[in-house]
Amino acid sequence: MALTLDPYKFLKGNGRRRGPKLTLCETPNLRLDQYKGIMEGMSHSVVTMTKERDVRPHASFWHTSRCLLDRGEEQEKASYHQFMASLVFTAFTFEAYLNWLGTQIFPHWNYLERLSPKEKLELIADHLKVSIDNGKRPWQTIKRLFGFRNDVAHGKPEAIATETTEPNDERLDGKLGELARTDWELYCSLENAERAREDVEEILKALHAAAVTASYLKDRLGPFQRGLQMHSAVLRSGGS
Repeated sequence: MALTLDPYKFLKGNGRRRGPKLTLCETPNLRLDQYKGIMEGMSHSVVTMTKERDVRPHASFWHTSRCLLDRGEEQEKASYHQFMASLVFTAFTFEAYLNWLGTQIFPHWNYLERLSPKEKLELIADHLKVSIDNGKRPWQTIKRLFGFRNDVAHGKPEAIATETTEPNDERLDGKLGELARTDWELYCSLENAERAREDVEEILKALHAAAVTASYLKDRLGPFQRGLQMHSAVLRSGGS
């Protein structure tokens, strides 16, 4: 059974639960026996917490992509792996946003989730009257980004061979020691990671703005806004 007197309303501060702090000077209308009774009740009580959160994975993926890119720029050693991971999470961001936006536009989006990212993009863009031009940026980047994403997600062994003509100088030994790389490995560069983020951001902002204009969204803060969380705490007597 919940206590009839909620001691938290006597607590000092802005509502943050930093631990019970109750003094007589803050509660001048309380008698000493009331004060002691409240504190004793709190020492044998529990708090029931409830949380409700609007989870938007694309916002988290976008932040992860940025963190990985920043780390790759800051530390050259192993930066290749940071750029690879950043590119993967940029691709994740793009598809996760399409899934989120699709649920805002189409009542039965769950039946459409098996579409490829390309098909989802075309469906949503056509519905919002956003023109796609795959022959130039930012749209042409998406095809290359998801080709890379698929190569990484469905990695398969392969044998590659390369042949180049190099000058016979002091750098030859170093070049011989360099690995022959696949297309997806060559894609893992700072330039490509930055370009992917720039173009994905441009496309998602265009889709988001069109969805706001068409009254599918009220959120004018942009496509990367994280969902809100509501929470509450109820003080209850021990064992209730």
